[in-house]
Amino acid sequence: MGRGGERRTALVLGGGGTYGLVQAAYVQAAYERGFRPDVVVGTSVGSLNGAWVALHPERADELLPIWRDLDRIRVLQLNPLRLAKQLAQRRISICQNDIVPHLIERYVGDLRFEDTQVPFAAVATSLTRARKHVFDSGPLGTAVLASTAIPGVFEPVEVDGELFVDGGMSGGCDLVTALDLGATEMLAIDLTPPVNARRPKTALGVLRQSLAALSRSATDAMEACLREQYPLRMVTPDLSRHSPWRLDVTDEAVEHNLRLARAAITGAIDGDGQLIPGPRLVDVPSVAEPTAPRRWLPAVSSLLRRPAQRGVVDATPPSA
Repeated sequence: MGRGGERRTALVLGGGGTYGLVQAAYVQAAYERGFRPDVVVGTSVGSLNGAWVALHPERADELLPIWRDLDRIRVLQLNPLRLAKQLAQRRISICQNDIVPHLIERYVGDLRFEDTQVPFAAVATSLTRARKHVFDSGPLGTAVLASTAIPGVFEPVEVDGELFVDGGMSGGCDLVTALDLGATEMLAIDLTPPVNARRPKTALGVLRQSLAALSRSATDAMEACLREQYPLRMVTPDLSRHSPWRLDVTDEAVEHNLRLARAAITGAIDGDGQLIPGPRLVDVPSVAEPTAPRRWLPAVSSLLRRPAQRGVVDATPPSA
């Protein structure tokens, strides 16, 4: 039990780029069944969703509309000429992080961890110390920015002379931090990328699959160690036909993901909002547009800025 013997339920939100839209649907579905966490832990995009839940624990239904408002923002600005220039200049990132600062400015502002209604922690990775770092005090915006700084893609975030990158480098879904904050049971929404059986064709493809393997291994190890000791339910949506770089926020796609989340979450949360411990719930279909063709681009040089279909933000990297 938690401090003083009370039960403390944690919501643990893993990282996964634009898969955060799917995660937001699962958060809403859990809340609709009466689930209310006592602790929230977020990694990478999970820190974005988690910050909102911790600040507004009774307004979880407003999280999906926030994602819907992103239809005019590109996830990555991969202009080939700019990319070549940045590589030639030996820049430490290939893209400018526009989306996260926009969300922080609009929805977090100058708020601090001390302003949350529910205890919250954002997980990042310290490049300086080569280990996990947990932010649980100070400015929320800085912590979320650090937790979402994809290494090599976005510039590391400096805090007190120390460089931080995406928390997914330390583990995609951080169950241990939830325990450190006093949780006695956990609902985890894991966005670990699906296994890619195709051989990578580019250096970026090798890097992407390597990072996915690192994140998956760390999460699996934590789950294996804790499953028999604590009430735990980890939910892993089927993301095999989603791209972490292509954000689809059309009404049809959002509603489709929400329907699937509502169906899946019944296996994790009962009708009274209580956790149903058990093995990981996997292979839950969460395809936003099952009939829509995927738009993979063969090389960085083809990633020219194009007029985007309303509701679809597309910045797919080279084929991996």
